[in-house]
Amino acid sequence: MTAAALHRPRLPGEQHNTLSSFALALAMHALLFGGLSLVVQWRTQPEAPVVAELWGSLPPVEVPAPPPAPPPPAPKAEPEPERRDADIVVKQEKKEPPKVDPDVIKKREEEKQRVEAEKKRIEEEKKRTEAEKKKLEAERKRAEARQAAEREAQRKADVERLLAQAGSAQGAPQVQTGPTGGARGSAEYAARLVAYIKQFIVFPVPEGTSPQIYAEFEVELLPTGEQARVRLVKPSGLAGYDAAVERAIGRANPFPRKPDGTVDRVVTIRFYPVEKR
Repeated sequence: MTAAALHRPRLPGEQHNTLSSFALALAMHALLFGGLSLVVQWRTQPEAPVVAELWGSLPPVEVPAPPPAPPPPAPKAEPEPERRDADIVVKQEKKEPPKVDPDVIKKREEEKQRVEAEKKRIEEEKKRTEAEKKKLEAERKRAEARQAAEREAQRKADVERLLAQAGSAQGAPQVQTGPTGGARGSAEYAARLVAYIKQFIVFPVPEGTSPQIYAEFEVELLPTGEQARVRLVKPSGLAGYDAAVERAIGRANPFPRKPDGTVDRVVTIRFYPVEKR
């Protein structure tokens, strides 16, 4: 710039603009200075000291007291038991015993004695009845035993009679016996058995029946003469006759013994519907 320009006199408008700018700059600097002062003062303010208290132990925690328990319910009064009429009557009787007429007491005693006497009479009658019953039962048993003995004696007599008749009879049936006794003795014993059994045979023999047919039975005996087993060995051809003979053998049980008191263990007997001539 030239010196002429520097020393050129300012115009009135230019001087006014310069003052305004200067005032504005001055205001800005004042504002900046004030802000800096405020910032510095805030930064340099001393901090408040920290205060701490030291405790030896924590204070006890207060536990809230439990609520008071409710008062117990008042006991219920037990109902007074009802007084029954019977109790009242008993108490009244205790207080005022009834007066009993002596005649009533006498009648009661007489009735009691009468009942006891009747009871005693019934007991005695019962004992007499039982004794009579036992006596009759004993007599009945004795009579039955006597009749049984008589029947047995009669049966033995009949057997002896039939055996005697069979021993003298002609044409004794053919028989086979077991090992007990001799051949002659066994044959005679079997013949007597046949004669003894025939009295029990009930069968109408048809006309024209051959005298050659026969039914043969095998009988096993116990030492007592009782039959152990009866078996049809050979049928006669007449089924009715065979059944009648088997029934007769059963009715003749037990078989009579020999004169020496023994029996053959096995006896085979033949029965002819028509006797041989």
